[in-house]
Amino acid sequence: MINRRNFIKSSALTVAGFYAGACVQKISTGKLFLLRYDTEWWGEQSEMEGFFEQVIKVHREDKIPASFFCTGLTINNRKEVFRDFYSEVKNDPLFDIQNHSYQHIGLCKKQGQGLSLEEISDDYQRAFELHQKVFGRFPDGISLCGTPGESYPYFDSSESTKREFHMLAGLGLKMVNTHLSGFDESSDFCTYERLGYPGIMGFPSAYSDTSWMQRREFGDPLVYIFREMDQRAGLNHHMPLMLHDWVSWQHAPDKELAFVRKIVEYARNKGYQLITHIDCYRNKAWWQG
Repeated sequence: MINRRNFIKSSALTVAGFYAGACVQKISTGKLFLLRYDTEWWGEQSEMEGFFEQVIKVHREDKIPASFFCTGLTINNRKEVFRDFYSEVKNDPLFDIQNHSYQHIGLCKKQGQGLSLEEISDDYQRAFELHQKVFGRFPDGISLCGTPGESYPYFDSSESTKREFHMLAGLGLKMVNTHLSGFDESSDFCTYERLGYPGIMGFPSAYSDTSWMQRREFGDPLVYIFREMDQRAGLNHHMPLMLHDWVSWQHAPDKELAFVRKIVEYARNKGYQLITHIDCYRNKAWWQG
Protein backbone atom coordinates (compact mmCIF):
# COMPACT_ATOMS: atom_id res chain seq x y z
CA MET A 1 0.00 0.00 0.00
CA ILE A 2 1.51 3.29 -1.06
CA ASN A 3 1.89 5.81 1.76
CA ARG A 4 0.96 9.47 1.58
CA ARG A 5 4.54 10.71 1.21
CA ASN A 6 5.35 8.37 -1.68
CA PHE A 7 2.04 9.11 -3.38
CA ILE A 8 2.74 12.84 -3.26
CA LYS A 9 6.24 12.32 -4.64
CA SER A 10 5.04 10.13 -7.50
CA SER A 11 2.17 12.52 -8.27
CA ALA A 12 4.65 15.33 -8.73
CA LEU A 13 6.38 13.41 -11.49
CA THR A 14 3.43 12.22 -13.61
CA VAL A 15 0.45 13.70 -15.39
CA ALA A 16 -1.51 10.53 -16.17
CA GLY A 17 -5.25 10.89 -16.44
CA PHE A 18 -5.36 14.46 -17.71
CA TYR A 19 -7.74 15.65 -20.41
CA ALA A 20 -7.62 18.75 -22.61
CA GLY A 21 -9.69 21.81 -21.77
CA ALA A 22 -10.54 23.90 -18.71
CA CYS A 23 -12.51 22.73 -15.71
CA VAL A 24 -16.27 22.44 -16.05
CA GLN A 25 -18.51 25.15 -14.64
CA LYS A 26 -21.51 24.14 -12.56
CA ILE A 27 -24.34 26.48 -11.68
CA SER A 28 -25.77 26.30 -8.17
CA THR A 29 -29.09 27.76 -7.09
CA GLY A 30 -29.49 30.47 -4.50
CA LYS A 31 -26.97 33.03 -3.32
CA LEU A 32 -24.21 31.81 -1.04
CA PHE A 33 -22.07 33.98 1.23
CA LEU A 34 -18.63 32.39 1.64
CA LEU A 35 -16.64 34.01 4.44
CA ARG A 36 -13.04 32.95 4.79
CA TYR A 37 -10.03 33.94 6.86
CA ASP A 38 -6.54 33.34 5.50
CA THR A 39 -4.58 32.96 8.72
CA GLU A 40 -1.04 33.79 7.67
CA TRP A 41 0.45 36.25 10.18
CA TRP A 42 4.24 35.98 10.05
CA GLY A 43 5.29 38.42 12.80
CA GLU A 44 5.30 38.54 16.56
CA GLN A 45 2.64 36.42 18.22
CA SER A 46 1.81 39.24 20.63
CA GLU A 47 0.51 41.36 17.74
CA MET A 48 -2.31 38.85 17.20
CA GLU A 49 -3.10 38.21 20.86
CA GLY A 50 -6.83 37.87 21.43
CA PHE A 51 -7.75 37.37 17.77
CA PHE A 52 -9.01 33.80 17.96
CA GLU A 53 -10.86 34.44 21.21
CA GLN A 54 -12.76 37.31 19.62
CA VAL A 55 -13.39 35.36 16.42
CA ILE A 56 -14.97 32.54 18.41
CA LYS A 57 -17.10 34.99 20.41
CA VAL A 58 -18.39 36.92 17.39
CA HIS A 59 -19.03 33.93 15.18
CA ARG A 60 -20.85 31.99 17.88
CA GLU A 61 -22.94 34.91 19.10
CA ASP A 62 -24.04 35.82 15.56
CA LYS A 63 -24.03 32.23 14.25
CA ILE A 64 -21.60 33.06 11.43
CA PRO A 65 -20.04 30.11 9.59
CA ALA A 66 -16.50 30.68 8.32
CA SER A 67 -13.55 28.77 6.90
CA PHE A 68 -9.97 29.28 8.06
CA PHE A 69 -7.22 28.61 5.53
CA CYS A 70 -4.00 28.41 7.55
CA THR A 71 -0.43 28.67 6.32
CA GLY A 72 1.89 26.07 7.74
CA LEU A 73 4.49 28.66 8.70
CA THR A 74 1.95 30.51 10.85
CA ILE A 75 0.78 27.26 12.45
CA ASN A 76 4.39 26.33 13.17
CA ASN A 77 5.15 29.72 14.73
CA ARG A 78 2.05 29.61 16.95
CA LYS A 79 1.40 25.91 17.53
CA GLU A 80 -0.16 26.26 20.97
CA VAL A 81 -2.47 29.07 19.86
CA PHE A 82 -3.73 26.99 16.93
CA ARG A 83 -4.05 23.87 19.07
CA ASP A 84 -6.15 25.80 21.58
CA PHE A 85 -8.29 27.27 18.80
CA TYR A 86 -8.89 23.87 17.26
CA SER A 87 -9.62 22.25 20.60
CA GLU A 88 -12.36 24.82 21.18
CA VAL A 89 -14.03 24.69 17.74
CA LYS A 90 -13.36 21.21 16.35
CA ASN A 91 -16.92 20.01 17.02
CA ASP A 92 -18.58 23.28 16.05
CA PRO A 93 -19.95 23.29 12.46
CA LEU A 94 -19.54 27.07 12.28
CA PHE A 95 -15.76 26.61 12.01
CA ASP A 96 -14.05 24.93 9.05
CA ILE A 97 -10.23 24.67 9.18
CA GLN A 98 -8.31 24.19 5.92
CA ASN A 99 -4.86 24.93 4.47
CA HIS A 100 -3.03 27.73 2.62
CA SER A 101 0.35 26.13 1.71
CA TYR A 102 3.38 26.37 4.01
CA GLN A 103 5.12 29.54 2.86
CA HIS A 104 2.31 31.26 0.91
CA ILE A 105 3.51 30.18 -2.51
CA GLY A 106 1.89 30.93 -5.86
CA LEU A 107 1.40 28.47 -8.70
CA CYS A 108 1.38 28.32 -12.52
CA LYS A 109 4.14 30.85 -13.06
CA LYS A 110 6.00 30.97 -16.33
CA GLN A 111 9.31 29.18 -16.59
CA GLY A 112 11.99 30.80 -14.47
CA GLN A 113 9.56 32.91 -12.41
CA GLY A 114 8.46 30.37 -9.84
CA LEU A 115 9.48 27.36 -7.80
CA SER A 116 10.16 23.95 -9.27
CA LEU A 117 7.47 21.29 -9.06
CA GLU A 118 9.51 19.45 -6.49
CA GLU A 119 9.81 22.58 -4.33
CA ILE A 120 6.06 23.23 -4.56
CA SER A 121 5.32 19.60 -3.70
CA ASP A 122 7.66 19.75 -0.70
CA ASP A 123 6.01 22.97 0.50
CA TYR A 124 2.48 21.55 0.40
CA GLN A 125 3.59 18.22 1.84
CA ARG A 126 5.21 20.03 4.76
CA ALA A 127 2.07 22.13 5.27
CA PHE A 128 -0.22 19.10 5.25
CA GLU A 129 1.94 17.08 7.60
CA LEU A 130 2.01 19.97 10.07
CA HIS A 131 -1.76 20.40 9.68
CA GLN A 132 -2.20 16.75 10.63
CA LYS A 133 0.17 17.06 13.57
CA VAL A 134 -1.54 20.11 15.10
CA PHE A 135 -5.18 19.46 14.13
CA GLY A 136 -5.13 15.66 14.08
CA ARG A 137 -6.27 15.39 10.47
CA PHE A 138 -5.26 16.34 6.95
CA PRO A 139 -7.10 19.29 5.37
CA ASP A 140 -9.85 18.80 2.82
CA GLY A 141 -9.05 21.93 0.83
CA ILE A 142 -6.70 24.76 0.08
CA SER A 143 -6.99 28.38 -0.91
CA LEU A 144 -4.41 29.16 -3.56
CA CYS A 145 -2.13 32.08 -2.86
CA GLY A 146 -1.84 34.99 -5.27
CA THR A 147 0.25 34.54 -8.39
CA PRO A 148 2.02 37.87 -8.96
CA GLY A 149 3.71 38.70 -12.20
CA GLU A 150 3.07 37.11 -15.56
CA SER A 151 1.33 33.76 -15.14
CA TYR A 152 -0.64 31.20 -17.05
CA PRO A 153 -4.39 31.87 -16.99
CA TYR A 154 -5.31 28.41 -15.75
CA PHE A 155 -4.05 24.98 -14.81
CA ASP A 156 -4.43 23.22 -18.15
CA SER A 157 -2.62 25.75 -20.32
CA SER A 158 0.67 23.82 -20.34
CA GLU A 159 2.12 20.48 -19.32
CA SER A 160 3.93 22.09 -16.36
CA THR A 161 0.75 23.62 -14.96
CA LYS A 162 -1.08 20.30 -15.43
CA ARG A 163 1.63 18.66 -13.34
CA GLU A 164 1.08 21.23 -10.60
CA PHE A 165 -2.62 20.44 -10.40
CA HIS A 166 -1.93 16.71 -10.49
CA MET A 167 0.45 17.19 -7.58
CA LEU A 168 -2.25 19.04 -5.62
CA ALA A 169 -4.81 16.34 -6.41
CA GLY A 170 -2.34 13.77 -5.14
CA LEU A 171 -2.60 15.35 -1.71
CA GLY A 172 -6.17 14.06 -1.49
CA LEU A 173 -7.76 17.50 -1.90
CA LYS A 174 -11.52 17.86 -2.20
CA MET A 175 -11.69 21.60 -2.95
CA VAL A 176 -9.57 24.49 -4.20
CA ASN A 177 -10.54 28.02 -5.16
CA THR A 178 -11.09 28.73 -8.85
CA HIS A 179 -8.15 31.15 -8.99
CA LEU A 180 -6.44 29.31 -11.88
CA SER A 181 -9.42 27.51 -13.41
CA GLY A 182 -10.14 29.85 -16.32
CA PHE A 183 -13.56 30.80 -14.91
CA ASP A 184 -14.65 33.91 -13.04
CA GLU A 185 -13.03 33.43 -9.64
CA SER A 186 -15.43 35.82 -7.96
CA SER A 187 -18.60 33.96 -8.99
CA ASP A 188 -18.11 30.44 -10.25
CA PHE A 189 -18.18 26.99 -8.78
CA CYS A 190 -16.70 24.30 -11.01
CA THR A 191 -15.32 20.79 -11.09
CA TYR A 192 -11.96 19.74 -12.49
CA GLU A 193 -13.38 16.75 -14.34
CA ARG A 194 -11.74 17.66 -17.66
CA LEU A 195 -8.44 17.52 -15.84
CA GLY A 196 -9.41 14.06 -14.64
CA TYR A 197 -10.81 15.06 -11.24
CA PRO A 198 -14.62 15.36 -11.18
CA GLY A 199 -14.61 14.99 -7.40
CA ILE A 200 -12.59 18.18 -6.75
CA MET A 201 -14.70 21.31 -6.26
CA GLY A 202 -13.59 24.74 -7.38
CA PHE A 203 -15.10 27.48 -5.22
CA PRO A 204 -15.51 31.27 -5.65
CA SER A 205 -12.95 33.55 -4.04
CA ALA A 206 -12.71 37.35 -4.13
CA TYR A 207 -12.84 40.68 -2.25
CA SER A 208 -9.59 40.45 -0.33
CA ASP A 209 -9.50 42.83 2.62
CA THR A 210 -5.89 43.68 1.80
CA SER A 211 -7.31 45.99 -0.88
CA TRP A 212 -10.57 47.34 0.59
CA MET A 213 -9.62 47.48 4.29
CA GLN A 214 -5.85 47.58 4.61
CA ARG A 215 -5.09 49.89 1.66
CA ARG A 216 -8.61 51.37 1.43
CA GLU A 217 -8.45 51.49 -2.34
CA PHE A 218 -12.20 52.02 -2.70
CA GLY A 219 -12.94 54.52 0.06
CA ASP A 220 -14.90 53.57 3.15
CA PRO A 221 -14.56 49.75 3.49
CA LEU A 222 -18.13 49.01 4.54
CA VAL A 223 -19.68 51.37 2.00
CA TYR A 224 -17.68 49.60 -0.70
CA ILE A 225 -18.61 46.07 0.43
CA PHE A 226 -22.29 46.97 0.80
CA ARG A 227 -22.28 48.47 -2.69
CA GLU A 228 -20.68 45.37 -4.14
CA MET A 229 -23.14 43.16 -2.31
CA ASP A 230 -26.07 45.17 -3.66
CA GLN A 231 -24.80 44.64 -7.20
CA ARG A 232 -24.10 40.94 -6.76
CA ALA A 233 -27.42 40.28 -5.05
CA GLY A 234 -29.18 41.93 -7.98
CA LEU A 235 -27.41 39.52 -10.33
CA ASN A 236 -28.08 36.54 -8.03
CA HIS A 237 -24.31 36.00 -7.71
CA HIS A 238 -22.55 34.37 -4.80
CA MET A 239 -20.62 36.67 -2.44
CA PRO A 240 -17.17 35.41 -1.43
CA LEU A 241 -15.35 37.49 1.17
CA MET A 242 -11.65 36.98 1.83
CA LEU A 243 -10.43 38.24 5.20
CA HIS A 244 -6.95 37.88 6.66
CA ASP A 245 -6.19 37.40 10.33
CA TRP A 246 -3.69 40.26 10.45
CA VAL A 247 -5.82 42.72 8.44
CA SER A 248 -8.94 42.02 10.51
CA TRP A 249 -7.01 42.49 13.73
CA GLN A 250 -4.51 45.22 12.88
CA HIS A 251 -6.32 47.38 10.29
CA ALA A 252 -9.99 47.21 11.26
CA PRO A 253 -11.49 50.13 13.22
CA ASP A 254 -11.57 48.11 16.44
CA LYS A 255 -10.61 44.76 17.94
CA GLU A 256 -14.23 43.74 18.40
CA LEU A 257 -14.61 42.55 14.79
CA ALA A 258 -17.70 44.74 14.64
CA PHE A 259 -17.25 45.10 10.88
CA VAL A 260 -17.75 41.33 10.47
CA ARG A 261 -21.08 41.52 12.29
CA LYS A 262 -22.22 44.44 10.12
CA ILE A 263 -21.25 42.78 6.84
CA VAL A 264 -22.95 39.53 7.78
CA GLU A 265 -26.13 41.30 8.88
CA TYR A 266 -26.21 43.10 5.53
CA ALA A 267 -25.65 39.83 3.67
CA ARG A 268 -28.52 38.15 5.48
CA ASN A 269 -30.81 41.08 4.71
CA LYS A 270 -29.89 40.63 1.03
CA GLY A 271 -31.00 37.03 1.11
CA TYR A 272 -27.59 35.37 1.23
CA GLN A 273 -27.18 31.95 2.80
CA LEU A 274 -24.07 31.77 4.97
CA ILE A 275 -22.11 28.55 4.66
CA THR A 276 -18.62 27.12 5.16
CA HIS A 277 -16.55 25.86 2.27
CA ILE A 278 -16.62 22.25 3.44
CA ASP A 279 -20.43 22.37 3.62
CA CYS A 280 -20.48 23.60 0.02
CA TYR A 281 -18.44 20.54 -0.89
CA ARG A 282 -20.85 18.24 0.94
CA ASN A 283 -23.77 19.70 -1.03
CA LYS A 284 -22.55 18.14 -4.26
CA ALA A 285 -25.69 19.00 -6.21
CA TRP A 286 -24.59 22.65 -6.04
CA TRP A 287 -21.37 22.09 -7.93
CA GLN A 288 -21.45 18.68 -9.61
CA GLY A 289 -24.79 19.12 -11.35
